[in-house]
Amino acid sequence: MKNAHIHPDSTCTDNDLWYMIKADSVDAFNEVYSRYWDLLFHVTMKRLQVREIAEEIVQDTFIILWEKRHTIEITALKPYLFAITRYAVFHYLASKQTIASRMKALSDITPNDADIESLVNDRLLLQLIETIANELPEKSRQVFYYNKLLDYSIPQAAETFNISTKTAEGHLTKALKILRLKLSALHSTLF
Repeated sequence: MKNAHIHPDSTCTDNDLWYMIKADSVDAFNEVYSRYWDLLFHVTMKRLQVREIAEEIVQDTFIILWEKRHTIEITALKPYLFAITRYAVFHYLASKQTIASRMKALSDITPNDADIESLVNDRLLLQLIETIANELPEKSRQVFYYNKLLDYSIPQAAETFNISTKTAEGHLTKALKILRLKLSALHSTLF
């Protein structure tokens, strides 16, 4: 690969660095990291105002870049890094809004004993489902977790795991089938 054996430095273009990263150059990756970390963090922090979350999102951006270096095609490195980061920020804000709206809906309810019991039962059921989900085959568990517990759409979950939407649907169907069987078996032994 072009420039794969050149030691990267601040004079290398993004394009050169990307070729080196695709050739597994940790030094080139570190150069990109030091070149863009502060900029991505500043933009993310400005949007989120929470240091830990901003750091986590920027860190995840670089993890994605490294993990997908052999499977993605990038024509411009900087816009790609910003796109990944922006998507993560939007996803975080959307999930935070979803959680906030759920919490508001719960706080609007004046709980009586039946409501509290129902909430406890729902929480126990969720814990039970998570326990059973941990026994699922790896890919099925991941797709189930992202789709049902993190509110990812099937296409988003598929993209996260670099699989087709059809494959993700198959994993989810398998997970739900196993969960139904285990829950009904548990139900019949309890009642």
